Amino acid sequence: MKTPDQWRRWLSGFTREPEDRLAHALEAVDAFEALSAGLSTDEQALQLLVKAASSPHKLVFETGCHLLFHLAGTQQNCQQAIDRMASSQDSTARFHPVAYLDASLPESLRLAVIGRALSDRSSRVRAMAVQQAETFGFRHLLPRLEDMIASESRANVQQTLALHVPLLRDGFLLEPEPDGSGYYLTVRRPGSIIRSFIPQDRFCDSYVKEAVARLKKGERLYD
Repeated sequence: MKTPDQWRRWLSGFTREPEDRLAHALEAVDAFEALSAGLSTDEQALQLLVKAASSPHKLVFETGCHLLFHLAGTQQNCQQAIDRMASSQDSTARFHPVAYLDASLPESLRLAVIGRALSDRSSRVRAMAVQQAETFGFRHLLPRLEDMIASESRANVQQTLALHVPLLRDGFLLEPEPDGSGYYLTVRRPGSIIRSFIPQDRFCDSYVKEAVARLKKGERLYD
């Protein structure tokens, strides 16, 4: 994690950014520095950080979200701020709490944010919630996700469900190649999702099981 001064030096390189956006990003760094110093009751600093994290502008929200979520790993007031963001009237502000969730945050917070986002009015937020439910292995959400397959009307959410529900339920996704030459196997391994091709002449249940295990361990199927 960069120090505040390293963040400032990094931001200073974005010379083509509008001055007001750069100023908002730098305000977020100042707020992060104050909160990191133990001024956890500084509500003004926290609000500046939340404002940046809720921004629609990439440089501003990336700065704000990285800093806010880093603090939330240890500061309850930042966790509460993330939970409030997830109920914002603005869809961008609601999207960021879902997208930036990580395993350092309490499971109760991750579940609260994802659970709310699965029924969000924004399809972009719903799709990200589906992805994150699978990322964190929240299998108890499977009945709700499977209900969404039957009821969801937006194509982007259906596409996300089609990938992430099998990964969460079965540990892999197997898709036949339309020309009959084989199957594409998709599995999640720590930190990423990987897809590999299984030729038809190698395809059988035992080989699929072996391939899933190897891919999850980071091994290649072929030399």
